Amino acid sequence: MRIFRLVMLAAIAILGSCNVTPDASGDPFALPTGTDATEWPLYGHGFGEQRFSPVADITRANVGTLGLAFSFDDFVVRGRTHRGAQATPIMVDGTLYFTGPWSVVYAVDAKTGALKWSHDPEVDGGWGRHACCDVVNRGVAVWKGTVYVGTVDGWLVALDAATGKQKWRSDTFVDRTKSYAITGAPRIAGNNIVIGNGGAEMGVRGYVSAYDAETGKLSWRFYTVPGAGPDEHPEVTMARKTWAPTARWDLGGGGTAWDGMTYDPALGLIYIGVGNAGPYPAKLRNGGGGGDNLFVSSIVALDAATGRMKWYYQTTPGDEWDFTATQNMILADLDIGGKPRKVLMQAPKNGFFYVLDRETGELLSAEKYTPVTWASHVDMKTGRPVLLDNADYSTQERVIWPSQAGGHNWAPMAFSRETGLVYIPTIEMPIKFMVADKEMKTLVPGAANIGVGADFADAKRDAAIMKGMPAPTQHTVLKAWNPKTGKLVWQSRPMPYWGGGVLTTAGGLVFHGSTDGKLRVYGATDGALLKEIDTGLAIMAAPMTYRIEGQQYVAVLAGLGGAMTGFPLLPGFAANIYQNHERLLVFKLGGGPVDLPPRYVKPAVQPIPTGLPTDAATIQRGLTAYAVNCARCHAPSGTRNGYPDLWNLSPETHAAFDSIVLDGALSYAGMASFKDVLTPADTLAIRAFIADDRRKAGTRKPVERSAGH
Repeated sequence: MRIFRLVMLAAIAILGSCNVTPDASGDPFALPTGTDATEWPLYGHGFGEQRFSPVADITRANVGTLGLAFSFDDFVVRGRTHRGAQATPIMVDGTLYFTGPWSVVYAVDAKTGALKWSHDPEVDGGWGRHACCDVVNRGVAVWKGTVYVGTVDGWLVALDAATGKQKWRSDTFVDRTKSYAITGAPRIAGNNIVIGNGGAEMGVRGYVSAYDAETGKLSWRFYTVPGAGPDEHPEVTMARKTWAPTARWDLGGGGTAWDGMTYDPALGLIYIGVGNAGPYPAKLRNGGGGGDNLFVSSIVALDAATGRMKWYYQTTPGDEWDFTATQNMILADLDIGGKPRKVLMQAPKNGFFYVLDRETGELLSAEKYTPVTWASHVDMKTGRPVLLDNADYSTQERVIWPSQAGGHNWAPMAFSRETGLVYIPTIEMPIKFMVADKEMKTLVPGAANIGVGADFADAKRDAAIMKGMPAPTQHTVLKAWNPKTGKLVWQSRPMPYWGGGVLTTAGGLVFHGSTDGKLRVYGATDGALLKEIDTGLAIMAAPMTYRIEGQQYVAVLAGLGGAMTGFPLLPGFAANIYQNHERLLVFKLGGGPVDLPPRYVKPAVQPIPTGLPTDAATIQRGLTAYAVNCARCHAPSGTRNGYPDLWNLSPETHAAFDSIVLDGALSYAGMASFKDVLTPADTLAIRAFIADDRRKAGTRKPVERSAGH
């Protein structure tokens, strides 16, 4: 039976209230009514989220003069930690709307960068503990004079686009005792605003919600996995049959829709990218059983007006590898096999590039766009990946390509209407999986309950389990992919791990940033590197472009953050050289150089704390408590990341350790209280472990960490 299912296909109809005006090419999902193609009115420019702009003033011939027009640096920063900037700005009527950390919204003049207004939703700082990957935000939706933003602590907020004043706000969380969080951008879908959430690793049950754009009233909610209670809608009943009768609903199940969503107004469908299962091992979450576990790692097509499902396609049945399908989805009309098809394209984490018929969910193509060692291919008759023995890490360590980070993560890819190519920011890195918890008696609140151990693969150490695999790498390459043939056309030189999103334009250009701080411009047809601008700040967001008063601008947010905030800084990262902070950079032809951030200065070494226990039992207790509660953010001994270095705390901070960790003295800055899971004896043990590790001066093996969501 094919993995895609047609559900009430005959009911698919064109909604009459779509508020969409086709552009001159007849593209039915190009732009909202009243907007101009030279603006950037939606998250992916048009409804099809192609991230292609028809503005063509900047070309191969003149891009060499591209320089800084202006920058905006006045971001809200809580405490000492700079959280990174991941949003794609929206440009409507001469104003750029974007977000920074802590879900703060900014509106600036698109020509000068002057601040018009900002809105700080004053989110609960302690909620940062509930976010798997920091308190970043990927942007806003702007619609009929209203700006919509999802806050990390779960509110959907509507703001007046002219003044920034709040119109309404709605609580999107069904259970505030669980570790839900919002980092994605809302999407416009007919008369509704749709928002999802994250938390699959944190023990939650996934769902998406739609709210009336005018009133903020809940229109519908679609649960992506079953739960312990009664089934809320028929699709949950259908999904429950693919879970074991012994399923551990207390562990959440996962399936969160934390990023990719795309709306087709002509079909009245919104496509939801569903995330990984939680915990990772299928036997853990199924109580020893198995199954496909719908709708984890799936693309689900919903009627935007009612929330009822039309079809779904599961990219990774029974996901055990954090292979989310939350990556951005692009809509286009392509000639496939000699037939015109309305397609949806996605490069999810699992390493296969999918082309689906967006009306029916029919699988048209699935080819590897990066090394894949967990499956040999996707069977075109069943739609299922054909698993390899290497996929099973239940009894021994396995090195798997791609890693948990995926072949492609949230940084959006782009599609050029001129070249017909998709440009994918591809992560090429394997991961070593080891089962860490064969029982998982209970969830640890506010922690990553994934049930596995994960570490970087090492060519020498892991040689025996890497036979026949490519040598491990840890980098990003930009790939130009032909979706009609399923073939690579060109790729860039390797860049440091985890590159940014992509923009392509009618000027024959592709724009892409990297964690090395460089904004690069390539020829869209051949991949020739045409321009490189050093910003000194990691670029993880996607660039966008617009024209105003006859001048084309290219804007991108910069600053290391998200999962990378808690990651030890890797070779090539700009933050190894420069101080990291949040910044909006806007470029134009004839612009000037970018003023680089101050250089990073290594802090003075603090004394090793004394008077702490030194017995082996206490040290082991501290190591365990650190690994479970602290290592998700704070870097291990000998490394540095975006959070304070626990191995180099001042004597004053050590003296205040309990007031910080247990009492939440720094909760506003994101360091939440842990008194629900830690005792004074635990915090004393953590301090003792760190002091002991410092005395041993690096002889202890660093605590193994996940490669991140």
